[in-house]
Formats: sequence, structure tokens, C-alpha cells
Amino acid sequence: MLHQHVLTGRIANLVVFSLVEFGIRARFEIEGAAKHPVVCAIDGDLARKFIAHYREGDIVAVSGFDEPRPSTSAANTPWLGRFRVRDIRVAEHIRLAA
Repeated sequence: MLHQHVLTGRIANLVVFSLVEFGIRARFEIEGAAKHPVVCAIDGDLARKFIAHYREGDIVAVSGFDEPRPSTSAANTPWLGRFRVRDIRVAEHIRLAA
């Protein structure tokens, strides 16, 4: 079972792309969430919302889970891991709600 958790930090290295088979996707890093930036992935309707409302440099709180290594990948394929985003909010709204 995957455990959902929240990361807070600044959006960096934002890349938005569209795949015919899968639709709009975005990849970015959250800086400040840990010692090293955390790679995040977002897709579907949430990716469209993300692209419309957030930019590189924004400070956000994302909730989601660490995505496991794909079962179809070769054993010698490097997997650095990524955080699959399920919800995103401006970090200020998170502080005000607490």
C-alpha cells in the first residue's frame, strides 16, 4: 500500500509536455522539501490545473506518494524515483488552514 504524504517547497526545473496517448503531463522539482530536490510528476486534469495556476518559483504544498519503480523496466535501468502528485495548493493556503 502506498502512503500519501505532503511536501512543501519551491517549484523548479518545470517541464510541460503532451503525449498523444496520455495527454498533458508536467515534471518539476520541489526544492526545500528535503536535502535534495524531489522530482514530481503530474498528469491529466490536475496537470491542466497546475499549468493554468502555477509557475516556476511558486511555493506550493503537494500531496501524493512516492512512485515505485515500473515493473516493466529492466533491472539495470536507473530509477531515481519520483513523487506522484495527487493534489497541489499554494503553500500560504496550507498555513492559513492550519
